[in-house]
Amino acid sequence: MTPSQARNSIKKALKAIVDPKPKKNDKDVIWLFFESKCAYCGISIKKESRLGHIDHLHSEMENGSNKLCNLVLTCSKCNGDEKRERDWKEFLKFKCRNDKKAYLERKSKINSWVRMNGDNSLLPRSTFELLESEFKRIDKVFSDSIEKLKNTEI
Repeated sequence: MTPSQARNSIKKALKAIVDPKPKKNDKDVIWLFFESKCAYCGISIKKESRLGHIDHLHSEMENGSNKLCNLVLTCSKCNGDEKRERDWKEFLKFKCRNDKKAYLERKSKINSWVRMNGDNSLLPRSTFELLESEFKRIDKVFSDSIEKLKNTEI
């Protein structure tokens, strides 16, 4: 493991303490609600195909949480290749292009899901800031340790 990979692991571990990843049962509920279809493009996805992804409506980089209200079922193309960090509403418009009926149906389904599951998709700002400050503190100690080890003779 490289120092960069270790830093990423540390950051993920800290976040998991206050905002754990969804459990298998949670993922099953998402698959069931979205009827094994991508929330954005509507394509059917077979669960065993591994082409289905659980996507954040509001990305983790934008303070999005792992709460059910912030997670939807997507196909690998929409999540992995196209959406990236785009706003989900803008991305949905892009996917539906001129099909206003599909856009309204999919948006309504996503909004229903969000309302059913708490409508609180962002981490509290204070929690996000505490995570960032604690990570910076740990990262400083980690970086200092790396420098000490680099200067050690074998």
